[in-house]
Amino acid sequence: MILDINELSFGWRKQPVFNQANLQLKEPGLYGLVAPNGSGKSTLLNLITNLLKPQSGTIKIMDAPNSTRQVFEQVAFLQDNSVLYPYLTGREHLIFVAQMHQLPIQAIQPIADELEMTDYLARKTQKYSLGMKQRLLLAMALLVKRPLMLLDEPLNGLDPTSLQIVREALISTKEAGQTALISSHNLDELMRVTQDVFFIVDQHIEFYHLDAGDTAEARYNDLYVKKR
Repeated sequence: MILDINELSFGWRKQPVFNQANLQLKEPGLYGLVAPNGSGKSTLLNLITNLLKPQSGTIKIMDAPNSTRQVFEQVAFLQDNSVLYPYLTGREHLIFVAQMHQLPIQAIQPIADELEMTDYLARKTQKYSLGMKQRLLLAMALLVKRPLMLLDEPLNGLDPTSLQIVREALISTKEAGQTALISSHNLDELMRVTQDVFFIVDQHIEFYHLDAGDTAEARYNDLYVKKR
């Protein structure tokens, strides 16, 4: 089992977020994670990576508890761009990641080429647009080549060209046998890379395989908009 979340409960003070929620990733591939803002997408990724502790329930990655240090040799986590250092260049960020994971510096250039970001790697990230920052974050996640990637809004703030580049990179990871759980509110773009989507609904997690004629937007409307 790549990821196994069993009977997960978590909340903030008097605001419950998950109540005995379950999620399983059994096969490699790309999976969406969808919910309205504030419904627990980022919280779930933080729980999976042990940055937050569940009140009850278990989380296993590659059949080992997520509290086990060795587990994170299997995981890459793309967080929001607040983790970037504004006074460092994009290349310096990638060098840091490579050194931390004992990877050759030469591994950086193929990733930079794939994401078409070589032209601005020498700039400090404080001068990056949102789309540039998103590409850099994805490059940092792709560089370590982990079996499981947790991607928090990787499609946010991208122009059409960047969306296509990122989409192709994500599809390449699937072809390489990796797995990605992709949090996104860009439903149209999400549907371009996967039809397998988890929705956070009423403190539970529901899985849908969206067949032809069934879209993420339509399912979103059924689960959230029509309930208002």
